[in-house]
Amino acid sequence: MIREQVFKYGEHQHGIGVLSEPGDTAESPIVVLLNAGLSHRAEPYRLNVLLARQLAQKGYISVRVDLSGKGDSPARSNLTNRESVALDWSFIKKSLEKLYGPRTLLIFGLCSGADNGIKICADDPMVKGLILLDPVSRQDSGFRKRDFINKITNPYKWMRLHRILLRRLGKKKGGENSLLSSPMDLRDEPNSQDMDRCFEGLVHKSGRVLAVFTSQALYHYNSEGQFAGAMGVDGLESIVEEVFWPNAKHIFPIEAHRNRLIEKAADWAAEHLEHFKRLNSQ
Repeated sequence: MIREQVFKYGEHQHGIGVLSEPGDTAESPIVVLLNAGLSHRAEPYRLNVLLARQLAQKGYISVRVDLSGKGDSPARSNLTNRESVALDWSFIKKSLEKLYGPRTLLIFGLCSGADNGIKICADDPMVKGLILLDPVSRQDSGFRKRDFINKITNPYKWMRLHRILLRRLGKKKGGENSLLSSPMDLRDEPNSQDMDRCFEGLVHKSGRVLAVFTSQALYHYNSEGQFAGAMGVDGLESIVEEVFWPNAKHIFPIEAHRNRLIEKAADWAAEHLEHFKRLNSQ
């Protein structure tokens, strides 16, 4: 049986979220589910709602939040995205500590939510777990070869060749600004230093990571194991689980894919629950 209640944070308690609690919260780690882009905290197709409740059933306290300027939380002025997210996070932590005391923290994020999770983790020693959907990934030495083989052996690409050529011609005609070069152009992604600090820190903290990649990531990720291997961080491969679902869409509009994601994330969380509980005291 889970309990849900309104969660508030910020200077004037204007930041809004929803807490989902298990029956016993005494040692529960806390998962903060960030919203992506300008999405409401429920996320497309209620992904954050469904996952937060599953995590609570597995023994975690989960809180899905609207960061400033998203959903029901008002925007702050004169701050960059990075500055606003960092300030939000400081207030979210204060509110959570007031309710539960210091706890191991995990972050769940899709797209820009994953970007924000990595940047937060890079600077916060209490964040010891990440569930990332389509995060930034470095390319390994085999990426281009795999990408080339995938393209020339994909019959769907050949069927759409005329559309691809027209789109590229249109970009050349209209100039560099006529078409975004990749989906990342819409994101405030972590820089190389953020990535290094985040994942080196997680290895040092004995953290855990679940990284899920969909068709949205194909322009920079195309093989399970690439993410941890290409980071070049000693020990990272032992704490990261990667899932590659190239047939799934970025926001999981298909119910079967969405259910598979929720089941995978909940099972991963259940597998590592006792580990995260032990980290509460460290």
